[in-house]
This record gives sequence, structure tokens and C-alpha cells, in this order.
Amino acid sequence: MEKELVNVSQSSIAQALATDYFCIYYVNVEDDRFIEYSASPEYRQLGLPTMGDDLITFARTNFEEIIHPDDQERFLDCFVKENIIKSLDHCGSFAMTFRMMFGDVPTYVYLKITRMIEEEARHAVIGISSVDEQIRARMAYEEAHQASITYSRVAQALSGDFFSTYVVDPDTDHFVQYSATDEYEKLGVEQEGEDFFNVSRKNMERLIYEEDRDRFMGTFTKEKIMSILERDGSFTMKYRLMFGDTPVFVSMKATLLDDKHGRHLIVGTYNIDAQMKREQEYRERMAEARTSARNDFLANMSHDIRTPMNAIVGYTNIAKGHLDDRDAVVSALDRIGSSSHFLLSLINDILDISKIESGKMQLSNGPCDLGAIFRRIEDITALQAKDKSLQIAYQHDTVHHLKVIGDELRIEQVLINIISNAIKYTPEGKTVDLVAEEFPAAGNMNKYRFIVRDSGIGISEEYLPHLFESFTREEKTTVNRVQGTGLGLAITAKVVELMGGTISVKSTLGEGSEFTVELELESLEDDDSDEVRADVDVDLLGRRVLLVEDNAINAEIAAMILEEHGLSVDQAKNGQAGLERALEMGAGYYDAILMDIQMPVMNGYEATRAIRDLDGDYYKSLPIIAMSANAYDEDVQACLTAGMNAHIAKPFNPADLLKLLHTEIEIAAW
Repeated sequence: MEKELVNVSQSSIAQALATDYFCIYYVNVEDDRFIEYSASPEYRQLGLPTMGDDLITFARTNFEEIIHPDDQERFLDCFVKENIIKSLDHCGSFAMTFRMMFGDVPTYVYLKITRMIEEEARHAVIGISSVDEQIRARMAYEEAHQASITYSRVAQALSGDFFSTYVVDPDTDHFVQYSATDEYEKLGVEQEGEDFFNVSRKNMERLIYEEDRDRFMGTFTKEKIMSILERDGSFTMKYRLMFGDTPVFVSMKATLLDDKHGRHLIVGTYNIDAQMKREQEYRERMAEARTSARNDFLANMSHDIRTPMNAIVGYTNIAKGHLDDRDAVVSALDRIGSSSHFLLSLINDILDISKIESGKMQLSNGPCDLGAIFRRIEDITALQAKDKSLQIAYQHDTVHHLKVIGDELRIEQVLINIISNAIKYTPEGKTVDLVAEEFPAAGNMNKYRFIVRDSGIGISEEYLPHLFESFTREEKTTVNRVQGTGLGLAITAKVVELMGGTISVKSTLGEGSEFTVELELESLEDDDSDEVRADVDVDLLGRRVLLVEDNAINAEIAAMILEEHGLSVDQAKNGQAGLERALEMGAGYYDAILMDIQMPVMNGYEATRAIRDLDGDYYKSLPIIAMSANAYDEDVQACLTAGMNAHIAKPFNPADLLKLLHTEIEIAAW
């Protein structure tokens, strides 16, 4: 039986061991002739010759084309015949590590030349194996001459990378040790015998690292191993062996061979300790980097949130202390409003980038008025520029088709983000310009180009590639004093991409920057540059509204705004109370309901569904508007699904709320 196992097939063993290599070549050291012994499909795709007369020229010519550019010079310096012969004569092998390019993917490989075991020492095996396991993959290369080398010699050359190699009869469990290193021999493991799996488990009880013992014992049974081998053809397991007092990471690979020589199991164990330690170091560095990035972001957010909050608290106290000075109170309220707007923008940035990265951001395309966008942008950014003593100019005379199909909120957000960013990074006395241009496109489409140009501090060439990345700011002392999450431009770029547009930037450090956004939008009208626009009539005098809100401050603010515009407001503290109030007052009493979502007893969704289930057409058509801090697209959709007519996000713009109320009440009246 022992003789049968040893002769199992040196070829089968060689084939089993060769599976860990990309390619194997056999070389005549004296005349440099070579022939390919085996190659993986990936390697074959490189289109390299399988045999030749001059190995050194072959390698230096062909490998130069597929070696990573940063490694080519070193490879060509090292891979010369004199160096190789000297290394083979000195220690029997030559080795080097470099990166090969498989398509666009660089892979670290280990090239090893081993002199064959023969009296004349004329032949060598060249193997190129992957050392990318902790980075990318582990495979193996070697070169062998099929015409003049036996499978036994190939197997011997390959087995040098293994602590031990066993040949096992899976039917009888009889085993023979095919090869082993001196280090492995000192462990006192049986070289041959019966009952391979139980013998191995007994050895592992004393040799395996304690923390890996239970996992190994739970996995290494004949039933489990053979089941995996029958399914996958191979089995791999990593664990730590104790060499003296030192735990060493090893990888055991089992391969099931079924050929003309019979059915046999080849089990090899090789040292992966250095790779595992590098992988652990890499994980630790990545964890430290993630922790550092998180801490930096939280520190920035803490600073950026506290800054406007400090202004809000401070100017609130100033206003209280100067109640008899109207100008001081108005000035303080303006500052509070500006700080509140900035605080809200920070929160919106976090929500937007979260939606973008989770793939939940969606566009709400519909009729869009570019003229209204331009007016709002001027109202907002002119005040920002005035506060910094900047000159800001708006030019959109060439835009004639102002009514388009698009997401009005997102187009405005993109332009506001870029202009606000320009104002942030432009010193006092400098200039900021917004130029909007229109060009014809195919069909009913028009191309709109928006250019934001400033004479500010500019952007360094090194930072430009990172400009649209999340949570980044350029590390300059003049910039670090600027508030923000580092998300504005990242969000802007993502939104522009979502709208099918492009964004680009040109900048010179110390001279300024120019951002260009291009969008194609469908026109809804002919040239309307001379169109006279009138504000929507939002006369709501005498209308009755039920305000369902559990937060007393939010309820007080909303009620004051509504009552100032002539509405009569009743309040309910939760959805259940709102339902009962609507039922108590009867059909026709309320013109609309403003409904919060997150409330105790009964939430806004439940209350809306309950109102819609009441008898009568009035309760089916009564306008119910969600007024909630739940502002994601899916939140809006959930409100509509529950039976609400519309949604407005907190904190709301009073004009937007009044306009929405007017629209919904008018629709219901029809």
C-alpha cells in the first residue's frame, strides 16, 4: 500500500501543487531554452509564448509590457542572467517580488527560480506565484520543460513552499508523507499510517494554538472535508501551529484527485505567517484611519454646529436686552435668521449625502421656473455678499426659455451651493459673478450653462482632484476658518450627475476659481423674456385650519404665522385628538388640516387613514398636508400613500406654507 501511494502519481502531485501558480516554466540554465509546463486562463490571456530559445530576452521583452510601470526599472535591473546564476550557485534559488498587470488590475507576484535536483544541475523551474492574498490573491507560477523533466521533479520543486505534503487514500484513510521541512519534522508528526483524519486531530490537540483549537476540531472531520471536496474540488483552512512557544499562521489546502491512478487526497500545509501579520497591520491601520476620519468629522461638525448656535443664543440675549431699541432687535433677528439658515444647511448636507450614498435620492421633475430661481438666488446670495463686502453680479439676459421641466429645488440647491462656496472663499473687496447662458439642443431641449466665477483664494492643483469628495476641505490656514461640513460640493456634483448634467472647475491659486454646470432641460414655452409675472394670490382670510402638532413650540410658531395671515386655527396635541376634533366639528367646518407625523397615541399616518375612513365625501377630499421633519423622499411618498395631499418639511418657509395651503384649498373647492 505504501509503495502504491508513493507512486500515485508524481504527475498527480505535481498537478495538484501547480494549481497555486499562474504559470510554470522549465528552463535549461546552460542554453536558456524554456518551455511552458502549465498556465492559468488568466495568464494565457496575456498572449505570451509557451516556449523559446532565450529566457532572459523573453522575460525582459515581454514582462516589461505587463509589469507595473513603477516596478519595471527594478525588474530589469535584477532580472539579468549574471544575477540569477550567482544566486542559484550560492543558495540554489533566485527570487524577487513585483507587480504584474492583468488587464487594469495590478497584482503582487513572487518570482522564484529553483535549481532542479539532478546531478548535472542543468535545469531550473521558474514559478511566479501571487503574494497578494492579504491584498488581492494567492496563486502560483513556475516554469517547466515537459520534454525533459519528470512530474516528480516538478512536484519536488513546488513542495519546497510547503511545510508538509501528504498523500491520503480517501477510501482507507491510509496516508504517506510526501515531503516535509526540517522545521515540520521536529513537531514529531507521523510520516505514514492509518486513519489520517483521527491521527491529524490527535496531533492538532497538542500542536494547534489554543484559540484556534475548537474551530479546527469542529471543521476537520472526514465527513465535512470530503463533502466540501466533492462540492468544490478543494478545501482551505487557516490556523496557527505552535513551533515551540511561537504561534505561526499556516494554511492547509486539500485537493481531491480522481484520475487513471485512482482517487487520492493531497494535503499540503504552508507558512502564511508574514502575510497574516501584514494583513493584521493593514486592518489596524485602516481601523485607525476610519477612527481618525470619524473623529475629525465629528470635531468639524461640533465646531460648525456650535458656531451658529452660539450666534443664535448670543443674539437672542442681545435682543432681549434691547427691547426698547428697535434697530438693535431687528439687527439681532437678522443675525439669528442668518445663523439659523446656516445651521439648517449643515443638517440638510448630512441628510442629502446620506440619501445619495444609500441610493435613495430621487429627482422630483416637474414644471420649473428658472426666473423664480434666479430671483431667489439673488435675494439669498446678495445678502451673503453684502455681509462680506463683496461685489456680486448676476447675468442671465441670454436665457429666454425660463419655463422648463426639471427639479426646481435641486437646480436651486446646486447654484446656491456653488455661489455660497465662492462667497465663503473670496476675501472682502473681491468679486463673485453668476452667468447663465442658453443654447439650443435637439428637439424641444435647451442647454443651460451656469458659470460661477470668483476672484478669491483659488484652489491648489494638488487639491483639485479631491474637490468633489465628501467631508474634505483644503488644509490651508485661510480656509480652515471657514465653516461647513465639507459636503456642499460633493452633494452638488452628485445632484448634477443625477440630473444628467456635467460640472467642471478651473482654478488658479491666489487668483480665483470658475465653476461651470451644464444641464439639458425640456422647454415648456416659447421665448418668454418679456412675460409679465404676477405673484400667486394667497388670500386665506377667514379660512379654518386644524393644526395637529404635539410639540408646543412648533404649534405656537405655526399658529402665529397662520393667524397673522387671517386664518382661524384650532389645535390638537396628537393624531387621536385631531381625529376626534375633526369628527366633533363636523363636515365642512375645516378647510384644511396640517398634520405632524411623529406623535404619541396616534401618529400622522394613522390619523390620516382614520379621517379618510370616515363617512362622507368631505372627509375623503379634505386637504391634509403633512408638516413634518421627516423630509426624505420616501417620507414624502409615505405621506401620500397614507392619504395626505401634500408635504412640507420643517423648518418651513411661511410663504411656501401659505402658497401650498391656498393651492390645496382651491383644488378641493373644485
